[in-house]
Amino acid sequence: MFKMLFATLLISSFAPGIAAAAAVVVTQTVGQVSDHVITSREVQISYVAEGILYPAAKASSAFRELRVEEAEFRKALTATLLEAVVALEAENFNVGSVPESEVSTGLAAVERVTAGKSFWNGLEVSPEELKRLVQRKLIAKSFLKFKTNSLTGIISDQEALAYFERNRVKFGNVPFASFKENIKTYLSQQQLEERLRSWFEIIKRKYKVRNYIAE
Repeated sequence: MFKMLFATLLISSFAPGIAAAAAVVVTQTVGQVSDHVITSREVQISYVAEGILYPAAKASSAFRELRVEEAEFRKALTATLLEAVVALEAENFNVGSVPESEVSTGLAAVERVTAGKSFWNGLEVSPEELKRLVQRKLIAKSFLKFKTNSLTGIISDQEALAYFERNRVKFGNVPFASFKENIKTYLSQQQLEERLRSWFEIIKRKYKVRNYIAE
C-alpha cells in the first residue's frame, strides 16, 4: 500500500469564527492517474469548484474542509479520479478542448464565489492551477456527455415486453401498453449505466488509476 504525506502544511480556516492559524491541513497523496499524483488538497479544490460550477450536483455546502476519513471525502476523491481519467482520455482522442470563453466564465465564477474566503486563501491556489482544474473539469463533463450519447442504446418493444412478462407480478392486470414506454426508459437507463461502468473500468486500467485511500 502506497501512502505518502507531503511535508507541505497548509493553514486554512473552514469553520466560521475559528482563527486561520487554528486549523492545519496536511496535504496527503490519495490517488494517481497515469503520472499525475492526486493530493487531498487537489480533491478539496476540485470539490469546491464542483459545488460552484454545478451546484445541483450536491446538497451539502462546498465551503468546508473535507477530512480524509470522511465518506464525503471518499466520494470527492472518486469523482476527482474519474474526472482526471476522463479528461485524459478526451485529450488522447483529440477532443480535449473547450472554448476559452467557457473556461473564462467558469474560472470567473469560482474566483467570484471564493473571493475573500479564508479557507480558500489557506489552500494557496494559484491562478494557473485553478485554470487547469476548471479546464479539466469542463473537458471531462463535455467528453462524458459525448460518451453517454454514444453509449445510449434503443430498447425494442420485444425487449420491453420480455421484461414485462418476467415481472408480470409487479404490473398486476394492467396491460403492457400502459407500461411500455416507462419500461423502455428504465431498461435504456439500466443499459447505459452498465456500459458506462464498463467503460470506466477500461480507462481506469488503461491509465493505471490508483485510489490509495481504498487500498
